[in-house]
Amino acid sequence: MKIYDITAEISSALPFYSENDPFDFKWVLRLENGDNCNLSRVTMSAHTGTHADTPLHFIENGATCDEIPLEHFYGNAKLFRLNRKSPGNISREDLLPLDIQAGDIILLDTGQSCNMSKPLKKDYTALSPCAADFLAERKIRTVGLDYISADTYNAEGFPVHKILLGNGIAILEGLVLENVPEGDYVISALPLKFKGGEGSPVRAVLVEK
Repeated sequence: MKIYDITAEISSALPFYSENDPFDFKWVLRLENGDNCNLSRVTMSAHTGTHADTPLHFIENGATCDEIPLEHFYGNAKLFRLNRKSPGNISREDLLPLDIQAGDIILLDTGQSCNMSKPLKKDYTALSPCAADFLAERKIRTVGLDYISADTYNAEGFPVHKILLGNGIAILEGLVLENVPEGDYVISALPLKFKGGEGSPVRAVLVEK
């Protein structure tokens, strides 16, 4: 059995969507200082690094981290590598040739995983609203992407999030999919059980079937 870790390392090297979402790690207790254990404190956004978006992120009264069915983040998944010939966001036409069925968890590799350990790249590839509509029509369960947002940077109204989350489709963002062969896997990317939470960092892995 082979397990692929598709999680970005959490550190200050991550791309952060906003300067208001800094990551901070501090030692509170240290053995080397004579304390009885090592103990750290972490401050970060719920959308740091590889993370899950639940419907409450953009949908009033939407499902939260402690309410959303875990089947959105665990089960059979399909990894597609998009060899796109033109720049711009992922289009409906990019998705049409793919085997996308109702209930699927799909992961889209656009070659951006290498940027998950670099400063924010604002012109990243995201989903177009038409592509989001297509996934909603197909009634998928979850979509995963290899950079920090399903929408373009500072998209007006964040239409892609609203289309997906409004149709009960969970979103995984910031996946590290490079060096993982295209194909079918079992995914585990469970969010923390934050009561009332709209998102959560995840430890995402793919297991060969």
